Amino acid sequence: MNLNKQIITVISFLLMTTSYALGHVTGGNLQNFQYNAELASVAPIVDGYLDDPVWETAIPGKMEQDLTSGQHWAESSDFTGSFAAVWRSGFLYIAIKLTDDQLETDQTKLFLEDHLIIYLDPHHSGRKDDLYRFEIPIRNASKMLNYPLTRVEWGNNGQTCELSFRLDDIAKKGRTVGFSIAYNDVDGGQQQRKIAWAPDGYTEADEFLPDLVFTARIEPNKQQKLIQWGRLKSLY
Repeated sequence: MNLNKQIITVISFLLMTTSYALGHVTGGNLQNFQYNAELASVAPIVDGYLDDPVWETAIPGKMEQDLTSGQHWAESSDFTGSFAAVWRSGFLYIAIKLTDDQLETDQTKLFLEDHLIIYLDPHHSGRKDDLYRFEIPIRNASKMLNYPLTRVEWGNNGQTCELSFRLDDIAKKGRTVGFSIAYNDVDGGQQQRKIAWAPDGYTEADEFLPDLVFTARIEPNKQQKLIQWGRLKSLY
């Protein structure tokens, strides 16, 4: 192989691996679409209530993409939803806030109930896989959770939720995982819509996952306040 062919081969390899690392193998609709999970000074208490100080400053991701139609979902009394995520000591914490005018929780089949659908791919393969899919019923704290999901707690009559995932060394500054979150909104016992945090045009048929990136920017002047809150809340 001559020098020019070697150079072309190396450049091609670098372009492919760079795209993979950045999550840009997905095409246009996921280009530069990601959520940045910030390092928390103190981990939130996973109890279903979003009263930990860390959730006051975490940037929300809005669930406003209709996965059926591929259209933007406008806020309405029917459904609005958002989430936020932070990390600490090898764990990813997710807080979810929902407003649903009709909660459906009494069906025998999960797809006919309101529930969360989360993909978390710690290996950042880029594509959806049932191995990384978590379906979480409203107000139902499962006793048996699939790794790496370690805890699910609901609060406010199913309007708020907190989850934790154990990721160990994967949860470090600069690391990236595949992630998506959607809400299966059912009214009247019939499946209605899946509404997600996703870019415009994204549908359930899309095989690629958006990125969640672990970032770190702790403000030292707030750290003591957060530590005191964590100690106080842990007493209850």
